[in-house]
Amino acid sequence: MEPKVELPGGFSINKEIEKAQELATEIELERKPETKRKLELVSGKLETVANKRMLELGLTASPSGLDINYYKKIADSDPRLALIGLRTDFEMMLKNLAKGFKIPNYEKDSVARINSKLLIDGKITKKQSEFITIVFRISIATVHRAYISKDEAFQVLEIAQVLIDDYIAWLNWGFPNT
Repeated sequence: MEPKVELPGGFSINKEIEKAQELATEIELERKPETKRKLELVSGKLETVANKRMLELGLTASPSGLDINYYKKIADSDPRLALIGLRTDFEMMLKNLAKGFKIPNYEKDSVARINSKLLIDGKITKKQSEFITIVFRISIATVHRAYISKDEAFQVLEIAQVLIDDYIAWLNWGFPNT
């Protein structure tokens, strides 16, 4: 087992996971009743309908079908790779949100820029924006060889489900049908 170290600038994966867990809990608690109802309606059939819905809306499909278990299977053998994959899904979700809400963005826009545009336009909350930023910081650190244990990767994947749930709700009622 590799030692846990704090990276330059005071970055600690454990501290980031703790912050993300707090935000995930707050995001779930603040969910609007209509969002909760929409999530209940798609519960259990998400994996079979998410990519179909994205394609219907002219959006980019998800590598995982928005099924967090896809990344959990990868994390069993390579926690780092699982979080890199999750980052890819989150980037796709942000770009799809911008496109779905008709927020001008460019293919080369960074995740931070798209996140900022969505926040400024009121399409995501401040807590969702902070949550996205933290998940990206963790995944970027793992890309740059920061050690992440299997348990830590599973924690990140579990809390990432909160944002995936919100995205699914947006897919089902937040975008106009095309």
